[in-house]
Amino acid sequence: MEKHILIIYGSPREGGNTDILLAEVLKGVRRESKNISIEEVYLRKLSISHCQECRVCERKGKCVINDDMQSLHEKLWQADYIVLASPIFFYSVSSLVKCMIDRCQTLWARRYILKRHPDKQEEERGGWFVSVGATRGRNLFEGAILTVKYFFDAAGVPYRGDLLVRGVDEKGEIQKQKEILSSAYNLGRKIAALS
Repeated sequence: MEKHILIIYGSPREGGNTDILLAEVLKGVRRESKNISIEEVYLRKLSISHCQECRVCERKGKCVINDDMQSLHEKLWQADYIVLASPIFFYSVSSLVKCMIDRCQTLWARRYILKRHPDKQEEERGGWFVSVGATRGRNLFEGAILTVKYFFDAAGVPYRGDLLVRGVDEKGEIQKQKEILSSAYNLGRKIAALS
């Protein structure tokens, strides 16, 4: 049975280090498996408003804001695998990613208030986080990882792993780090091998 993987580009910078790493992950997925459908979502191309905290989703399981997040909710709910990528901004995810995550209050409400669950069992699903940060701080990724884990939990997707890269800032700089590119490629192969 074909598996569906949702790739979410969370960087505002087109063609930057985060995009390059995700492209390598995708190469690995395509190399390893023909039995997987891939959908790429670029948050920078979508219109996603901030959460209004109106709490209607807690009664209806659906967000009242009519924007691109409506279709993304369903994609997140149905995907077998999700790979989310974001650069680090102030020790967290980008504002594009954070806005999307805040709007996933709808998914959280479905699971934890309305007791609805995705059709697929959690053990059949998985989520991975790919991130690049400019500094080398010891705690650079801790805030982002915690946020991403709760995001995946809201969608009913277990956090299965990550690829975290420190000390990369200039656009395209990651291309000089062949070992990191190889790790991204191998992550894609590992994800595809699960299908």
